[in-house]
Amino acid sequence: MSVPSPAGPASKEERLLDETKCKESGAKRSYALPGFILSWVVFAAILIFVPVSGGLTSEGRAALAVMGWASVIWLTNGLPIGISGLGIPLLLKLTGALPKLPQAFAGFTQDVTFLILGCFILAAIMQTTGLDRRIALGMVSRVKPKVGSVLKGVMAAHLVTAVLVPATNARGAIFLPIISGLNNLFGREGDGVSARKVLTMVGVGFASLASGTILMHSHMSNVIVAQTINQALGGNAITWGTWAWMNWPLLGVLVIIYYWANWIMKTKNIEVPGGIQEIKQQSAGLGRMSRTEWVVLAAFSLAIILWATDQYHKLGTSISTIIVVMLLFIPGLTSLCWKKVQSNTIWGTWLLLCGSLSLVSAFSSTGVDKWLASHLVGVAPHWGWIGVTIFICTVVQILRLGIVSNVAAVTLMAPVIAALAPMLKLNTVAFTMAVLNVDSYAFVLPISVTACLIAYGTEEFSFGEFVKVGAPLTLMVILYMTFVMVPWYAITGHPIWVAN
Repeated sequence: MSVPSPAGPASKEERLLDETKCKESGAKRSYALPGFILSWVVFAAILIFVPVSGGLTSEGRAALAVMGWASVIWLTNGLPIGISGLGIPLLLKLTGALPKLPQAFAGFTQDVTFLILGCFILAAIMQTTGLDRRIALGMVSRVKPKVGSVLKGVMAAHLVTAVLVPATNARGAIFLPIISGLNNLFGREGDGVSARKVLTMVGVGFASLASGTILMHSHMSNVIVAQTINQALGGNAITWGTWAWMNWPLLGVLVIIYYWANWIMKTKNIEVPGGIQEIKQQSAGLGRMSRTEWVVLAAFSLAIILWATDQYHKLGTSISTIIVVMLLFIPGLTSLCWKKVQSNTIWGTWLLLCGSLSLVSAFSSTGVDKWLASHLVGVAPHWGWIGVTIFICTVVQILRLGIVSNVAAVTLMAPVIAALAPMLKLNTVAFTMAVLNVDSYAFVLPISVTACLIAYGTEEFSFGEFVKVGAPLTLMVILYMTFVMVPWYAITGHPIWVAN
């Protein structure tokens, strides 16, 4: 999703983002068409050749075939992500995996999907008014003129933006022109080269993902993980507030990213030529905040308060969000134009999320999750919860290589991991959250997640340089999850060594 300019032709950064997204979505027919054909070959092969057994029903086999179809589509970009999201429930209905229409489209009617839709509309409002960019520029412009300090400012701005813009790709889009403006201050030799590399890797790629794990609505993968856990336990174990309480220590990963990236690239104390004047000029160029921007900011604050206090007013996070959206369009209150907001709303990602949740529901209701988990449990080592957690986290990261969509990768693994936990005699909440949260730090390859692909598209760093920085980071996150987050989950009431 590109960030529209207030006026005038598209900027270089916007064109770069559009080109990167076109490549990702399968605009290159040489990749998309074979992938589309292969997806149907895989779909048919599973339906024809996979035998029905005691653990796999005909409905389960049909759900497995839909998963195979979706996996190939996502790996090869055979269809736009929104169309794949619509295709999943369609195939679940036609194959008989979920024969009733309301079941097949269950992902489109869940409370959490309307929370995210409301958040996407609010994010589009932020982008339409330019408030998201104003906040990011304002925070970055107040740091010291050294690369290390600038990175701190960028990360802090990402954390704030993650509350307001609940989509990793959108955050990458917001920061792409900001980071490009910073990069223009550095030369293309010596320290300047290193500075450009680290600012782009962290400012557009790493921080876009790492800032989104703290709050459930800030990253679509969080929603799928929470919904999978709730479905597995048959209750409402993970709410917006519960997620925030259980995952706030993941802020420590941002600290690791900061020190590791600066150390490996030797950039912490590099001076910014000319100070931060470029960013300050960009910030000043936005002018004073309009009344509409103030109203939008107040509306976001109201939404956050309602989310955090849901246990008291009982409205539900989706209802609260939609109420706030409707308030913003009261005639005369703001100067918002729905057509502009509508064009900035990432409908395709929302459709992918809904389709993904439908697939998760199909896995659970047909028993495919338990069938796949029973096969995976045979290869899991008997090393206790520490060894198993590290092993499964590593296996999942290997299996998801090549899947650019983080939502797609988590969709495929979430029901299996949730079903695997009780088979390993581990706590479903702690184990599922630990394993799948690692996927929000899938930095092994620059093509592993869209935000990093956008950063890679700037050509500021090479494929190998990204792997040198990113792959060790993913390993560090696996260890952080195991030795920091899992004990914390135990403190919050979910000890991984106690099955539920």
